[in-house]
Amino acid sequence: MSQSPQKPPPQTPSPQKPQTIKTTWGKRTEKVLENIFEPLDLIGERIMGELWRTLYLTVQDAIALSFILQIPSAIGQWVLGKDFSGFDVCLQENVLSPNRYACFVIVSSNFLLWIVLAGRILGRFLADISGLRQKKGGGKSGSKQP
Repeated sequence: MSQSPQKPPPQTPSPQKPQTIKTTWGKRTEKVLENIFEPLDLIGERIMGELWRTLYLTVQDAIALSFILQIPSAIGQWVLGKDFSGFDVCLQENVLSPNRYACFVIVSSNFLLWIVLAGRILGRFLADISGLRQKKGGGKSGSKQP
């Protein structure tokens, strides 16, 4: 008698648990997040299947990188005391002022970080979609695979 190999249960994209949480606020926060993520993960897995993990990781990347996007603006706010939100704001500064050039550096770094964010999300999405298509065997016209 030959048994077919059992498929391991799918891994959930829930965040890794820290080894030990010592504070009461840490324990409460972990419990709240667990109560949010577990049903969300189950619903997403049931509705979208394997694509759920791709979506989850893409959103997670977007959130993490959007926090990174705030760093140059926060440094400008902290060091210079001004909020530089775009190139038009930079042009309002005095030409000889170092703030003008700092503004251009901050706005340019934000722009480049947005390019990295978009490229990373798009790259991961396309790679995962390609991987899913290869797993399913689809995408070939005329193939007799479902």
